[in-house]
Amino acid sequence: MSTSRSQTERGHEMPFIRQFSVFMPNRVGRLGELLEALGEAEVDLAGLSVVESTDWAVVRMIFTDTDKAREILTRQGASFTESEVLAVVLDEAGTLNRALKALVAAELNVDYAYPLMIRRDDSPVLALHVDDHVLAVQLLVKHGFTLVDHEDI
Repeated sequence: MSTSRSQTERGHEMPFIRQFSVFMPNRVGRLGELLEALGEAEVDLAGLSVVESTDWAVVRMIFTDTDKAREILTRQGASFTESEVLAVVLDEAGTLNRALKALVAAELNVDYAYPLMIRRDDSPVLALHVDDHVLAVQLLVKHGFTLVDHEDI
């Protein structure tokens, strides 16, 4: 496996993807309203994960245009935070297992993961949030994994 384009063309810039965690009341139609507003602004969704409880939901979202997404979320009065996640290309059977073994060997914890709605060279891409992103990037690149960043979405 090759290193990501972002590792070679942009020097030592880390290949992270900006994730928005939106906190919203768990009520019928609320997510649809938010997605409609984003769609009207031509902001495409590249990843989505919903963790819900009885009253509230945390919706993790990755957009193709983070600046526009931030503007729309703010305009909608959404309560949100931003963080960085890694995006690992799963280009062959067993890639995820090998990546997890490499992270565990370095005592890195995966806080959560979810599939993205994008593909890289016809391979699925997985968003990973780990407890040390910089170390995880160095480790995964060293082991030959392909990482993508926001410019690759």
